[in-house]
Amino acid sequence: MSKVYEMVRDRILSSLSSGTVPWRQTWQSLSPVNVLTGRPYRGINRLLLAGHTHWGTYRQIKDLGGYVRKGEKASGMVVYWSFEETRKLVDDVGEEVLVTARRDRPLVRYYPVFNLAQFEGIDVEVVCEVEPIASCEEVIARNHPTVRPGEPAYLPAADVITMPDMDRFQSPEAYYAAFFHEMTHWTGNASRLDRPGITGPIRFGSEPYSREELTAEMGAAFLAATTGIDLPVLDNAAAYIAGWLRHIENGSAADVVRAAGDAQRAADLLLGAGE
Repeated sequence: MSKVYEMVRDRILSSLSSGTVPWRQTWQSLSPVNVLTGRPYRGINRLLLAGHTHWGTYRQIKDLGGYVRKGEKASGMVVYWSFEETRKLVDDVGEEVLVTARRDRPLVRYYPVFNLAQFEGIDVEVVCEVEPIASCEEVIARNHPTVRPGEPAYLPAADVITMPDMDRFQSPEAYYAAFFHEMTHWTGNASRLDRPGITGPIRFGSEPYSREELTAEMGAAFLAATTGIDLPVLDNAAAYIAGWLRHIENGSAADVVRAAGDAQRAADLLLGAGE
């Protein structure tokens, strides 16, 4: 499991070091989806596969009648983890039965995948499901958070988001990016997802604080992807991301995976997934 976490961390560090922030990209195209199922990738996999819209394993591409171009090597990885484990057991009468048990620690695996530029023979428009795009205002309205004038912030004690007027931002996209960041924090309230980075005692720069900020950054990107807006890269983004870069390098690689999972759950709540 630790090997997979380290591979995830190394891929994100490589992107950051080359000047690409996986959760701060332009998202005019679809979010990454699986070429066989048409389902969007979630959590950390959305970040690992950012930059291309369609991905599949060698076998999935072959099953669809396509083929990976000669000489191509898998350019992405998909992480799968589960707390459930299925085992074959023999019951009292000698029959083989499948028993599902819950593990204390997740079972973590990874699969190499190829992007659309690496394979041929598949019409992705046929296999990919395109979902309607909700507007930014619809996301805000359906959650009806309490919003008051002020600098962009979430105040946990009062359960209030403060935001300036839109005309103080360089663009509507910048306004909504900031709003989505604070709304991701808002989901951490005890009455919602009860995240320690919001509900627990927090010290600036601590591990829970850093992970919560990373979660809010990723959550804003996920919401931007769903609503179809570009997530602008701010002037101070390099210094801002450098702080998380140091944290990822010095902390546990599992922090990145957990932050992405928290961001996905926050986005699901705000978008009404599963209702």
